[in-house]
Amino acid sequence: MDDQRMRPDLNREIANLARRLSDDAMKSSMRLLIIISLYLNDRLSFSDLLDLTGLGKGSLANHLNKLTEKGLIRSGFAFSLKGPITVYSLTEEGKKVYTDYVDAIIKMKGGKN
Repeated sequence: MDDQRMRPDLNREIANLARRLSDDAMKSSMRLLIIISLYLNDRLSFSDLLDLTGLGKGSLANHLNKLTEKGLIRSGFAFSLKGPITVYSLTEEGKKVYTDYVDAIIKMKGGKN
């Protein structure tokens, strides 16, 4: 690509997004899907996340553990008619990951001619 077509502003956004997504916790598209789902729904149960992601229980538990270890999500308990259920929500850092990701996409989309 010649220098006249390079977009330093967009390339900076791409590089920032690449750094964010290169974190071990975010290398999986499923983890990004979990982050997006939790941001849009505030909190979700393990069963909700199973339905949304289509993952098996063990695989989902592994992804949730990685996100919890990185401080991006937290778990808690809620009570339903069937008894207590585990629910997940984003931490402030998890919300920042989501907003940084969306902001980068919006900036890149806005800069595309």
